[in-house]
Amino acid sequence: MNNNQIVHIGVDVSKDSLRLDGDTLFAGEIPNTALKIRSTLKKLQKKLEEEKTLHICLEATGPYSELMVSECHKAGIRVSVLNPAKIRYYAKAISESAKTDPIDARVIRLFAQTKKPQPTPPPSEAQVALRKLVLAREALNKSVTQLCGTLESVKGSEAGKSLKQTIEYLRKKIAKLDCQIKETVAKDEHISGLSTALVGIVGIGELTAAKVIAQVPEIGTLGRRRAGSLAGLAPYTRDSGKFKGKTFVSGGRSQVRSALFMPATVARTHNPVLKSIYENMRKNGKPYKVAMTAIMRRLFCHMDSVAAKWIEAQNEPPHVGSSPPTT
Repeated sequence: MNNNQIVHIGVDVSKDSLRLDGDTLFAGEIPNTALKIRSTLKKLQKKLEEEKTLHICLEATGPYSELMVSECHKAGIRVSVLNPAKIRYYAKAISESAKTDPIDARVIRLFAQTKKPQPTPPPSEAQVALRKLVLAREALNKSVTQLCGTLESVKGSEAGKSLKQTIEYLRKKIAKLDCQIKETVAKDEHISGLSTALVGIVGIGELTAAKVIAQVPEIGTLGRRRAGSLAGLAPYTRDSGKFKGKTFVSGGRSQVRSALFMPATVARTHNPVLKSIYENMRKNGKPYKVAMTAIMRRLFCHMDSVAAKWIEAQNEPPHVGSSPPTT
Protein backbone atom coordinates (compact mmCIF):
# COMPACT_ATOMS: atom_id res chain seq x y z
CA MET A 1 0.00 0.00 0.00
CA ASN A 2 1.21 3.50 -0.86
CA ASN A 3 2.30 5.16 2.38
CA ASN A 4 0.91 8.47 1.12
CA GLN A 5 -2.56 6.92 1.33
CA ILE A 6 -2.21 6.06 5.03
CA VAL A 7 -3.41 8.55 7.65
CA HIS A 8 -1.76 7.90 11.01
CA ILE A 9 -3.55 8.72 14.26
CA GLY A 10 -1.44 8.89 17.42
CA VAL A 11 -3.24 7.82 20.60
CA ASP A 12 -1.99 8.47 24.13
CA VAL A 13 -3.67 5.95 26.42
CA SER A 14 -4.64 6.36 30.06
CA LYS A 15 -7.02 4.40 32.28
CA ASP A 16 -10.05 6.66 31.79
CA SER A 17 -9.35 8.56 28.58
CA LEU A 18 -7.67 8.51 25.18
CA ARG A 19 -5.95 11.52 23.63
CA LEU A 20 -5.99 11.39 19.82
CA ASP A 21 -3.83 13.35 17.39
CA GLY A 22 -4.54 13.05 13.70
CA ASP A 23 -3.01 16.38 12.66
CA THR A 24 -5.70 18.18 10.60
CA LEU A 25 -8.07 15.20 10.59
CA PHE A 26 -8.84 15.09 14.31
CA ALA A 27 -7.37 16.12 17.67
CA GLY A 28 -9.06 15.71 21.01
CA GLU A 29 -9.77 13.56 24.04
CA ILE A 30 -12.41 10.85 24.39
CA PRO A 31 -13.42 8.49 27.23
CA ASN A 32 -11.73 5.07 27.16
CA THR A 33 -15.00 3.21 26.67
CA ALA A 34 -16.08 0.81 23.92
CA LEU A 35 -19.09 2.91 22.87
CA LYS A 36 -17.14 6.16 22.52
CA ILE A 37 -14.20 4.49 20.77
CA ARG A 38 -16.56 2.84 18.29
CA SER A 39 -18.35 6.10 17.45
CA THR A 40 -15.06 8.02 17.14
CA LEU A 41 -13.61 5.44 14.74
CA LYS A 42 -16.72 5.74 12.57
CA LYS A 43 -16.40 9.56 12.51
CA LEU A 44 -12.72 9.33 11.58
CA GLN A 45 -13.47 6.96 8.71
CA LYS A 46 -16.20 9.28 7.40
CA LYS A 47 -13.79 12.24 7.47
CA LEU A 48 -11.18 10.41 5.40
CA GLU A 49 -10.73 11.32 1.78
CA GLU A 50 -11.33 8.63 -0.83
CA GLU A 51 -8.57 6.02 -1.19
CA LYS A 52 -7.15 6.98 2.21
CA THR A 53 -6.62 4.37 4.96
CA LEU A 54 -6.80 4.95 8.69
CA HIS A 55 -3.96 3.62 10.85
CA ILE A 56 -4.30 3.91 14.65
CA CYS A 57 -1.00 3.88 16.58
CA LEU A 58 -0.66 3.66 20.36
CA GLU A 59 1.82 2.58 23.00
CA ALA A 60 1.63 -0.73 24.81
CA THR A 61 0.03 0.11 28.15
CA GLY A 62 -1.19 -3.26 29.38
CA PRO A 63 -4.98 -3.57 29.85
CA TYR A 64 -5.69 0.12 29.17
CA SER A 65 -4.85 -0.14 25.46
CA GLU A 66 -6.65 -3.45 24.86
CA LEU A 67 -10.08 -1.87 24.33
CA MET A 68 -8.91 0.45 21.55
CA VAL A 69 -6.98 -2.37 19.85
CA SER A 70 -9.97 -4.69 20.07
CA GLU A 71 -12.39 -2.10 18.63
CA CYS A 72 -10.00 -1.36 15.75
CA HIS A 73 -9.78 -5.05 14.88
CA LYS A 74 -13.58 -5.39 15.01
CA ALA A 75 -13.96 -2.39 12.70
CA GLY A 76 -11.30 -3.65 10.29
CA ILE A 77 -9.06 -0.64 10.96
CA ARG A 78 -5.26 -0.93 10.92
CA VAL A 79 -3.79 -0.64 14.41
CA SER A 80 -0.22 -0.87 15.72
CA VAL A 81 0.85 -1.38 19.33
CA LEU A 82 4.21 0.38 19.71
CA ASN A 83 7.13 0.07 22.10
CA PRO A 84 6.93 2.95 24.66
CA ALA A 85 10.73 3.09 25.02
CA LYS A 86 11.18 3.71 21.30
CA ILE A 87 8.56 6.46 21.38
CA ARG A 88 10.41 8.13 24.25
CA TYR A 89 13.75 7.91 22.47
CA TYR A 90 12.14 9.38 19.37
CA ALA A 91 10.76 12.28 21.44
CA LYS A 92 14.26 13.02 22.72
CA ALA A 93 15.64 12.80 19.18
CA ILE A 94 13.25 15.55 18.01
CA SER A 95 14.03 17.62 21.14
CA GLU A 96 10.59 17.16 22.66
CA SER A 97 11.41 17.21 26.36
CA ALA A 98 7.97 18.09 27.69
CA LYS A 99 5.53 15.27 28.36
CA THR A 100 1.77 15.86 28.33
CA ASP A 101 -1.05 13.82 26.83
CA PRO A 102 -1.42 16.04 23.70
CA ILE A 103 2.37 16.08 23.17
CA ASP A 104 2.61 12.31 23.62
CA ALA A 105 -0.17 11.71 21.11
CA ARG A 106 1.54 13.99 18.59
CA VAL A 107 4.92 12.30 19.11
CA ILE A 108 3.32 8.88 18.56
CA ARG A 109 1.80 10.13 15.29
CA LEU A 110 5.11 11.58 14.11
CA PHE A 111 6.92 8.37 15.04
CA ALA A 112 4.39 6.31 13.07
CA GLN A 113 4.64 8.59 10.05
CA THR A 114 8.43 8.23 10.12
CA LYS A 115 8.84 4.53 10.96
CA LYS A 116 5.76 3.17 9.13
CA PRO A 117 5.01 0.38 11.67
CA GLN A 118 3.35 -2.84 10.59
CA PRO A 119 -0.22 -3.43 11.80
CA THR A 120 -0.62 -5.63 14.88
CA PRO A 121 -2.66 -8.70 13.89
CA PRO A 122 -5.63 -9.70 16.06
CA PRO A 123 -5.05 -12.53 18.54
CA SER A 124 -7.28 -15.57 18.70
CA GLU A 125 -9.54 -16.12 21.70
CA ALA A 126 -7.30 -18.95 22.86
CA GLN A 127 -4.22 -16.71 22.70
CA VAL A 128 -5.92 -14.05 24.81
CA ALA A 129 -7.10 -16.63 27.36
CA LEU A 130 -3.68 -18.29 27.54
CA ARG A 131 -1.88 -14.97 28.00
CA LYS A 132 -4.15 -13.99 30.89
CA LEU A 133 -3.72 -17.37 32.58
CA VAL A 134 0.06 -17.14 32.28
CA LEU A 135 0.08 -13.59 33.67
CA ALA A 136 -2.07 -14.66 36.62
CA ARG A 137 0.19 -17.62 37.32
CA GLU A 138 3.31 -15.45 37.23
CA ALA A 139 1.74 -12.98 39.67
CA LEU A 140 0.80 -15.73 42.14
CA ASN A 141 4.21 -17.37 41.79
CA LYS A 142 5.95 -14.08 42.64
CA SER A 143 3.75 -13.71 45.71
CA VAL A 144 4.64 -17.22 46.89
CA THR A 145 8.37 -16.51 46.42
CA GLN A 146 8.13 -13.30 48.45
CA LEU A 147 6.08 -14.91 51.21
CA CYS A 148 8.47 -17.87 51.46
CA GLY A 149 11.33 -15.41 52.01
CA THR A 150 9.39 -13.67 54.78
CA LEU A 151 8.38 -17.00 56.33
CA GLU A 152 11.99 -17.71 57.32
CA SER A 153 11.93 -14.66 59.57
CA VAL A 154 8.67 -15.44 61.39
CA LYS A 155 8.82 -19.20 61.89
CA GLY A 156 7.36 -20.50 65.16
CA SER A 157 4.92 -17.61 65.60
CA GLU A 158 1.26 -16.97 64.87
CA ALA A 159 2.36 -14.77 61.97
CA GLY A 160 4.35 -17.71 60.61
CA LYS A 161 1.29 -19.98 60.73
CA SER A 162 -0.77 -17.37 58.88
CA LEU A 163 1.88 -17.00 56.18
CA LYS A 164 2.21 -20.76 55.80
CA GLN A 165 -1.53 -21.13 55.29
CA THR A 166 -1.51 -18.33 52.72
CA ILE A 167 1.38 -19.96 50.83
CA GLU A 168 -0.44 -23.30 50.76
CA TYR A 169 -3.60 -21.58 49.49
CA LEU A 170 -1.70 -19.77 46.72
CA ARG A 171 0.05 -22.96 45.65
CA LYS A 172 -3.34 -24.65 45.24
CA LYS A 173 -4.43 -21.71 43.07
CA ILE A 174 -1.26 -22.06 40.98
CA ALA A 175 -1.94 -25.77 40.51
CA LYS A 176 -5.46 -24.93 39.36
CA LEU A 177 -4.11 -22.38 36.87
CA ASP A 178 -1.67 -25.01 35.57
CA CYS A 179 -4.64 -27.26 34.79
CA GLN A 180 -6.47 -24.40 33.08
CA ILE A 181 -3.39 -23.56 31.01
CA LYS A 182 -3.11 -27.19 29.93
CA GLU A 183 -6.81 -27.29 28.99
CA THR A 184 -6.56 -24.01 27.04
CA VAL A 185 -3.57 -25.30 25.06
CA ALA A 186 -5.32 -28.60 24.29
CA LYS A 187 -8.52 -26.88 23.04
CA ASP A 188 -6.78 -24.84 20.30
CA GLU A 189 -5.42 -26.87 17.39
CA HIS A 190 -2.71 -24.37 16.44
CA ILE A 191 -1.45 -23.76 19.97
CA SER A 192 -1.59 -27.47 20.80
CA GLY A 193 0.44 -28.45 17.74
CA LEU A 194 2.97 -25.71 18.28
CA SER A 195 3.33 -26.66 21.95
CA THR A 196 3.95 -30.32 21.01
CA ALA A 197 6.68 -29.24 18.59
CA LEU A 198 8.40 -27.08 21.22
CA VAL A 199 8.18 -29.75 23.92
CA GLY A 200 10.23 -31.99 21.63
CA ILE A 201 13.26 -29.80 22.43
CA VAL A 202 15.37 -31.13 25.29
CA GLY A 203 14.82 -28.83 28.29
CA ILE A 204 11.41 -27.48 27.22
CA GLY A 205 8.38 -28.66 29.19
CA GLU A 206 4.68 -28.08 28.59
CA LEU A 207 4.51 -25.10 30.96
CA THR A 208 7.53 -23.39 29.39
CA ALA A 209 6.08 -23.93 25.91
CA ALA A 210 2.77 -22.41 27.03
CA LYS A 211 4.54 -19.40 28.57
CA VAL A 212 6.56 -18.74 25.41
CA ILE A 213 3.53 -19.11 23.12
CA ALA A 214 1.54 -16.74 25.35
CA GLN A 215 4.28 -14.12 25.67
CA VAL A 216 5.69 -14.44 22.14
CA PRO A 217 2.81 -15.02 19.71
CA GLU A 218 5.34 -14.13 16.96
CA ILE A 219 7.28 -17.35 17.68
CA GLY A 220 8.22 -18.99 14.39
CA THR A 221 8.40 -15.71 12.46
CA LEU A 222 11.36 -14.02 14.16
CA GLY A 223 14.64 -15.35 12.82
CA ARG A 224 17.85 -15.66 14.84
CA ARG A 225 18.71 -11.98 15.31
CA ARG A 226 15.22 -10.73 16.05
CA ALA A 227 14.61 -13.63 18.45
CA GLY A 228 17.65 -12.72 20.54
CA SER A 229 16.67 -9.06 20.57
CA LEU A 230 13.04 -9.73 21.48
CA ALA A 231 14.05 -11.83 24.49
CA GLY A 232 16.63 -9.24 25.58
CA LEU A 233 19.41 -11.80 25.11
CA ALA A 234 21.21 -10.32 22.10
CA PRO A 235 24.77 -9.14 22.88
CA TYR A 236 25.49 -5.45 22.21
CA THR A 237 28.99 -4.07 21.96
CA ARG A 238 30.07 -0.68 23.29
CA ASP A 239 33.20 0.32 21.37
CA SER A 240 34.45 3.73 20.30
CA GLY A 241 37.84 4.29 18.67
CA LYS A 242 40.46 2.57 20.79
CA PHE A 243 38.01 2.06 23.64
CA LYS A 244 36.65 -1.48 23.83
CA GLY A 245 33.75 -1.71 26.27
CA LYS A 246 32.07 -4.77 27.67
CA THR A 247 29.42 -6.58 25.66
CA PHE A 248 26.01 -6.43 27.34
CA VAL A 249 22.37 -7.40 26.87
CA SER A 250 19.43 -5.07 27.41
CA GLY A 251 15.76 -4.50 26.64
CA GLY A 252 13.47 -7.23 25.42
CA ARG A 253 10.66 -9.01 27.23
CA SER A 254 11.73 -9.82 30.77
CA GLN A 255 8.98 -12.46 31.12
CA VAL A 256 10.56 -14.45 28.30
CA ARG A 257 13.97 -14.42 29.98
CA SER A 258 12.37 -15.58 33.23
CA ALA A 259 10.61 -18.41 31.41
CA LEU A 260 13.85 -19.52 29.71
CA PHE A 261 16.22 -19.60 32.69
CA MET A 262 15.23 -22.96 34.23
CA PRO A 263 14.85 -24.70 30.83
CA ALA A 264 18.34 -23.44 29.93
CA THR A 265 19.65 -24.83 33.21
CA VAL A 266 18.22 -28.23 32.28
CA ALA A 267 19.42 -27.96 28.67
CA ARG A 268 23.03 -27.21 29.62
CA THR A 269 23.08 -30.56 31.43
CA HIS A 270 20.96 -32.80 29.21
CA ASN A 271 21.03 -31.23 25.73
CA PRO A 272 24.26 -32.52 24.08
CA VAL A 273 24.73 -29.50 21.81
CA LEU A 274 24.08 -26.84 24.44
CA LYS A 275 26.03 -28.81 27.06
CA SER A 276 29.10 -28.74 24.82
CA ILE A 277 28.73 -25.01 24.17
CA TYR A 278 28.31 -24.24 27.87
CA GLU A 279 31.31 -26.34 28.92
CA ASN A 280 33.55 -24.79 26.25
CA MET A 281 32.57 -21.27 27.32
CA ARG A 282 33.30 -22.03 30.96
CA LYS A 283 36.66 -23.61 30.07
CA ASN A 284 37.53 -20.44 28.13
CA GLY A 285 36.97 -18.36 31.26
CA LYS A 286 33.49 -17.02 30.54
CA PRO A 287 31.55 -16.13 33.72
CA TYR A 288 28.54 -18.27 34.64
CA LYS A 289 26.01 -15.53 33.79
CA VAL A 290 27.58 -14.90 30.39
CA ALA A 291 27.53 -18.61 29.54
CA MET A 292 23.93 -19.00 30.75
CA THR A 293 22.80 -15.99 28.73
CA ALA A 294 24.34 -17.57 25.62
CA ILE A 295 22.54 -20.86 26.33
CA MET A 296 19.23 -19.08 26.85
CA ARG A 297 19.68 -17.18 23.59
CA ARG A 298 20.54 -20.31 21.60
CA LEU A 299 17.67 -22.23 23.16
CA PHE A 300 15.15 -19.51 22.30
CA CYS A 301 16.48 -19.17 18.74
CA HIS A 302 16.17 -22.94 18.36
CA MET A 303 12.58 -22.75 19.63
CA ASP A 304 11.81 -20.13 16.98
CA SER A 305 13.42 -22.32 14.30
CA VAL A 306 11.41 -25.38 15.38
CA ALA A 307 8.20 -23.32 15.45
CA ALA A 308 8.93 -21.96 11.95
CA LYS A 309 9.42 -25.49 10.57
CA TRP A 310 6.19 -26.65 12.22
CA ILE A 311 4.23 -23.71 10.78
CA GLU A 312 5.68 -24.40 7.32
CA ALA A 313 4.75 -28.09 7.62
CA GLN A 314 1.13 -27.13 8.31
CA ASN A 315 1.00 -25.10 5.09
CA GLU A 316 -0.48 -22.19 6.99
CA PRO A 317 0.51 -18.51 7.14
CA PRO A 318 2.47 -17.27 10.19
CA HIS A 319 -0.01 -17.18 13.09
CA VAL A 320 1.01 -13.92 14.75
CA GLY A 321 -1.20 -12.54 17.49
CA SER A 322 -1.05 -9.09 19.02
CA SER A 323 1.32 -8.66 21.92
CA PRO A 324 2.86 -5.62 23.57
CA PRO A 325 6.16 -5.21 21.75
CA THR A 326 9.07 -4.46 24.10
CA THR A 327 12.00 -4.73 21.78
